Amino acid sequence: MDVVFNSNKFFCWINQALITCVSRIICVIETLVPSKFSDKIRILRSHEVVFYNVIGLTFFNSLGGLLTILTQVKLANVMGASHYGVYSYCLAIGEVGAMVVRYGRHKTMVRDLIQYPVRNLQLISSTFIIGVINFLIFLGLVLVFHQDIDIQISVGTVLLICGACLISLDFQPVYESLNAMSWHSMYNLFQKLIFVIILWGIMLSPFTLSLNVLGIVFFFSWILVIVWQYKEITSFFHLKIISTCEWSKLFKLYRENFVVAFSCLFGIAFGPIIRIVLNNYCNSREVGVFSAGLQILLIAQFILNQIGRIGNPMMAIIGKDNCSMKQRRLFVYRYLFIMLSSTLPFFIPFFFFPSLVVNMFFTEEYADLVIMLPILAVYLIALSVGVVYTQFLISMRKDRLYFIIYVLGATLTILCAFLLIPILGILGATLSLCVPHALTCLCYWWFSANLLRK
Repeated sequence: MDVVFNSNKFFCWINQALITCVSRIICVIETLVPSKFSDKIRILRSHEVVFYNVIGLTFFNSLGGLLTILTQVKLANVMGASHYGVYSYCLAIGEVGAMVVRYGRHKTMVRDLIQYPVRNLQLISSTFIIGVINFLIFLGLVLVFHQDIDIQISVGTVLLICGACLISLDFQPVYESLNAMSWHSMYNLFQKLIFVIILWGIMLSPFTLSLNVLGIVFFFSWILVIVWQYKEITSFFHLKIISTCEWSKLFKLYRENFVVAFSCLFGIAFGPIIRIVLNNYCNSREVGVFSAGLQILLIAQFILNQIGRIGNPMMAIIGKDNCSMKQRRLFVYRYLFIMLSSTLPFFIPFFFFPSLVVNMFFTEEYADLVIMLPILAVYLIALSVGVVYTQFLISMRKDRLYFIIYVLGATLTILCAFLLIPILGILGATLSLCVPHALTCLCYWWFSANLLRK
């Protein structure tokens, strides 16, 4: 279903203004380029919804992502590696909570909404309630066991953890199932603008930027967006979350999604757990340096994620029974080519000019990042392959196969973290993140390739 939301007039105006400007620019380009290129542009524009989503995702998310990454880099330099490490450690705990709150629905919800449209209202309400229940359980566990996980309870630390968890209550899968990715990306931009503008205002003022202030701003920016989305989705579907949800079906969804949710929970091994182990065996400074390196990686991951968001609903469609294997192969290979091509602008500087990249963004305190970047460059290639074939396996309902591969990769990551980080520090953390996950992505490719040959 392709829809246009009209509940927010300001968003409507921005969205329409962007589309109009880009459309006029493309019309001018069509008149200037040779006919064979203009024909290809017309073909692209004929896929109107995809075209608008590409425009919106590219502009809104690129702007929001760029502002956030630059702010995080500035934050790392202003706070210093040690304090930035404490901030990153709180977010790492919050990311663990985000996996619990999400319960694997970010992997399967788009598929379910597209392939079973009659169940949409029940799926949306049940998924949201599951998220809220999981959020409250996780927050309670953090408060009870805060000393065991090395968290000093304060307003800032609690709100940073809560804010990271709230991200998982976002209605992104619903917007994607409606082909409204561009519209949803404006919410992401709005959240990032609130966070960035307030932080830059504080950093440029005489006031000190404390962890408490960071937590309040981060939590406030996300709670505002979640409430806004909640009102829009419930109004659009004429949905009452509590009354629509049937508790028997809620528990059924808990049970049905357990395999994917359990495998996704292992996903903490591919990120947060490494920072937690690094904090335990080393110190907050090394956590800060490693987290700063991840900010550079996020620039490239951000592009891959946007392409993946556009491709995910299409991948769900080719997973339907009425789609031939030839059509699936053609789509997957084109999708993979686009993914690999998008990594090259990052692979080249990361691999061949790491010192230049580090000196451009960070102070001398972060010089250790030079050893991270070439490894991250190779990891990006494997990651682009993994995005495509993860979506393919899930669209083909190979959840159990996905679960086995994911859990094995996550287990290997945890083993590597405990073996390598005490010996190699930041280098060990980088290898623990990249090598097992890259092998996992190659396994997705191997099994998917076998399915595509049938």
